[in-house]
Amino acid sequence: MNIEKMKRAWYPLIPSKQLKDKPVHRELLGQQLVLVRLNGQAACMDDCCPHRHVPLSAGKIVSGKLQCCYHGWEFDAQGKVLTVVGGMCACEEAESVPTFPCREYDDWVWVCLVSDIPFEPYADFEAPEGFETANAVRYMEGDFIHAIENFLDPTHTRYIHAKLLRNNGKQSMQISQSHHERGFVTHYRLNQQQNGLINKLFDKGITVNDAAFTFPGLVRIDYFTPNSHEYRISAFFIPQSKGSMGLNVRVHFPKSRFPLPIKFHLFRPFLERLMVQDSAIIKSQYHHHKEHYANRPYCSTTNDLVIDHLLHLFLENMPEGIDKTGEMSL
Repeated sequence: MNIEKMKRAWYPLIPSKQLKDKPVHRELLGQQLVLVRLNGQAACMDDCCPHRHVPLSAGKIVSGKLQCCYHGWEFDAQGKVLTVVGGMCACEEAESVPTFPCREYDDWVWVCLVSDIPFEPYADFEAPEGFETANAVRYMEGDFIHAIENFLDPTHTRYIHAKLLRNNGKQSMQISQSHHERGFVTHYRLNQQQNGLINKLFDKGITVNDAAFTFPGLVRIDYFTPNSHEYRISAFFIPQSKGSMGLNVRVHFPKSRFPLPIKFHLFRPFLERLMVQDSAIIKSQYHHHKEHYANRPYCSTTNDLVIDHLLHLFLENMPEGIDKTGEMSL
């Protein structure tokens, strides 16, 4: 993948309310990070004490400073060493810890690995007007591109999500697709209502799905009936290291007299089950391909709607994706 391109983007690494009085470790594109709240402000730095390379995320916060757990070195939010037991050493210039751009927005802590990239909000990660939001954080093993493809792929639901999303029977839809510099959108108009358990419990007659991707890792799916916007699922895939990723999920519900915690409590077990099923097949696919078939090319069909767009966005010198239109049967 084009790692340098991916570094020049902002990622939501942790909900703001989870960054409290302890340092938190995160990994982003192979970079080890420690997130910390010092004097009320979120900060991000290299997760390595320059003294003996102990992870700073194993330390603690003392009087507004990040203290290493090994010898007590203390650092401020700019990574500058403030306290060294035994006095400053000959390598004083090397004692500062590298820091990374960090800011809080829309209840998340966002980080970029490059210093000169202005922060721009991702509208598709936010709640539509009149909606409220519940957050969840998960981790997956697998190929980053194919994990995103899985989230946007309707053709596997009959097999991986049998009974939950799909029972036997015809399912066809009219599709139209468009792309832009940073992503693409696929519009689905369903000819038949999906008939799995989730649909029987929560589907009020959904006829339209809009599924979008925005580089570097944001997937958004909206669900509509003829008269209303039922809900939105936003998922930001976080590339931690090769074969490992975080998944920051937001479920947006229309505001109502029904409390959000109860709505999410009822919906969450089904969402969790879907994620378990998808995680298992993505992990299996990744390891089987890597260990036995890494030199064998993939085969694709006309139902593979998004892979060419994703390859163009993530790999260098790949042709632009082709927008698809027409009827698709599953």
